[in-house]
Amino acid sequence: MTVAFGGKDSGPVAAPAPGTVDSATQPASPSPSGMPSSKEQEPEPEPPAPSDEAPSASASASPEADLTAPDGYAKALSTMWGLAPVPCTQHEQQLIDLDDGTSRTEDENNGAVQDPGGAELLYWPDTCTGLGDYQLRALPNTRVGLLRVDAPKSFDSCRAAAGTGFGALALSERNDREDRGFVEGAALCSVTDKGTVAMAVIEHISGDAVDDVSVSGPLYVWAATP
Repeated sequence: MTVAFGGKDSGPVAAPAPGTVDSATQPASPSPSGMPSSKEQEPEPEPPAPSDEAPSASASASPEADLTAPDGYAKALSTMWGLAPVPCTQHEQQLIDLDDGTSRTEDENNGAVQDPGGAELLYWPDTCTGLGDYQLRALPNTRVGLLRVDAPKSFDSCRAAAGTGFGALALSERNDREDRGFVEGAALCSVTDKGTVAMAVIEHISGDAVDDVSVSGPLYVWAATP
C-alpha cells in the first residue's frame, strides 16, 4: 500500500523520552515564595567607609602637648634632643643648646665650662670611678627648670617652669631622678639667650647605677619674632 505525504508536513514528531534532556538545561527548581532564586544573588554589602580620624605625627609624638604659639612668637618647631655620655675615661663633657637641640663635647673639667657658647645644659662625669656617675645641671646665667609630668605641656607652662632653676642631678640614681620629677613624660624647659622658649620632653631614659644614663625625646621650640 502506498502512503502519500501531504505538502511540507513532515508528520508527527516523537516526544523525547523522560530523563533524556540535559540536566544543565533544566530550569532551576522554583524557590519558596519570597525567597530569591539561586540565580538571583543577593548584593554584597558595601565596605565600611574609611575613618576620618587618622593619627597625626605630632599627636603620636606627644598627644598631650599644646603647641599653640602666643603673639610675639613663631609657630613651634619640632626637633629632637638627647644626652649621650661617653665613658668617663675619655674625659668628655657634653653641652646642649636648647635653641635647636644641638650638642657638642669638650674636655671634662670637673663640671666647669670655659665658654658655654649658647648652651643651657651640661652633662659631665663627676668622679669617673668606673660606675655611672654623670651629672646634669643648668649652666650658670641660664633659665632652665623642670616641667613635671602631670603639668600641661604648653607655652605658658613651660615658660613659667623655666624660671624655677635646675641644679645638679645624678641621673644614675633612679631614686634621685624620681624624687626630682626627672621621669619619662616630664620636660626640661628653658628661656634661652635668644629669647626662645624651649620644651625638651623626656621620652626615653636608659641606663642605671652601673651604666651611664642616656636620655632622648622631642624638642619643641617657640622662637621670638622681631
